[in-house]
Amino acid sequence: MPENQRFLRNLQYTRAYPAGRGALIRLAQYVASALILVAAAAIVVSDSAADASAPRGDVNCSGTTDGHDALGTLLAIAGEVLPLPEECTPLGHATVEGVGGDVNCDGYITVDDTMRIVAYVAGAPMPPPQNCSQVGSLYQKPPTPTPTATLGAPTPTTTPNHTPTPQSDWVTGVEPECDIFPEDNPWNTDISQLPVHANSANYLASIGTSGDLHPDFGTIWDGAPIGIPYVIVDGNQPQVPVSFYYDEESDPGPYPIPNDVPVEGQPVGQPNTANWGGDRHVLVVDDDNCLLYETFDSRPVNGGQSWTAGSGAVWDLNSNALRPETWTSADAAGLPIFAGLVRYSEVQSGVIGHALRFTVSDTQMAYIHPATHYASDINDANYPPMGARFRMKANYDCSWATTEVQVICAAMKKYGMIVADNGADWYISGAPDSRWDDDRIGDLKDVPSSAFEVVDTGEPIHTGY
Repeated sequence: MPENQRFLRNLQYTRAYPAGRGALIRLAQYVASALILVAAAAIVVSDSAADASAPRGDVNCSGTTDGHDALGTLLAIAGEVLPLPEECTPLGHATVEGVGGDVNCDGYITVDDTMRIVAYVAGAPMPPPQNCSQVGSLYQKPPTPTPTATLGAPTPTTTPNHTPTPQSDWVTGVEPECDIFPEDNPWNTDISQLPVHANSANYLASIGTSGDLHPDFGTIWDGAPIGIPYVIVDGNQPQVPVSFYYDEESDPGPYPIPNDVPVEGQPVGQPNTANWGGDRHVLVVDDDNCLLYETFDSRPVNGGQSWTAGSGAVWDLNSNALRPETWTSADAAGLPIFAGLVRYSEVQSGVIGHALRFTVSDTQMAYIHPATHYASDINDANYPPMGARFRMKANYDCSWATTEVQVICAAMKKYGMIVADNGADWYISGAPDSRWDDDRIGDLKDVPSSAFEVVDTGEPIHTGY
């Protein structure tokens, strides 16, 4: 098979299956063998590294964009960074005009950058994002490349082909200093000893007992981060007006939403002003005041000077207060979203201390506290209500799975999962993070739905029939 066809086949595979650390390393090994790349732990640099101009994607300062650069970005993402000469920008840092591998101008090095380099080498270059020049095109090197921050928004650049983005003072990928609700909050309550609900078998049958779990979180899928993103801000974050089209069940603004906050489903390399589908959730934790702000269908106005949203809720993280009866939140069930996300930092710590959020396709026209809202016209009591608590059976053995999935199993046995929205069956919500290994958390897909039961946390509240 010609090498360009091999690249294209591998590119298609990478786009279809999000790559974790193991997959990235395997792909890097493939690229290395296919192009007969360097075998030593260093990248050869030619004399052209000192030229005044260089092609976009020239990661190793060799004067050309080739397979060496694709290999370098993959290994950098996987944490296997190769040494580079002093005059060359370190891998793993997004820099001015793509010297560090940021060829899509989004401020980070991701699999999307690798794919763009691979496609260019294969002779089928991908169209560049707006305000970003094509991979392989020449640009003028700056005298001293300046790395951007690794947390929060990228530091703005001043090159003619890249529109600057204002710096925001937010971080993600870490745990807040504030507790996420009190210890006796329903999200944080041990339900391992609760009795099985009398209608558990019917609830499960309505969803289907032949399915498997699915991690609705990870790295990148179809050009966008997998999961619901969040940011942590301090008490000085400016608050901006937010208008809601379900204003009668929303907490009024202003909300401390950064103008460049990541929005759920936001494609890599596109601003949050772009138009894409999905729920477009925005989650902001004010870590000084211990308040959680969440919005649904979130859209910035005038570059984030204000926002419009479908609904919004403000949660006091020091309180167990629920939404008013029959009220929604940024979630269909009237629940907080952030409290139920699987987050990388928690899994790495070895303990998830709360219930998980998950979705099923059909629910009944009722809810169970802590939920306060239903989103269905089904008046069949054999379908689960919003807020129903599912628990992994104590005798289900997760020892075959990766350590990451074992941590998640332990949480599902102790705290369970709460039905929070109508969506794909058995999809567990989490936050996107470039550090996830999609192959390893993919073991969740082998956990059968028959491993679960529904526990009795109270009777459904029927408000629609």
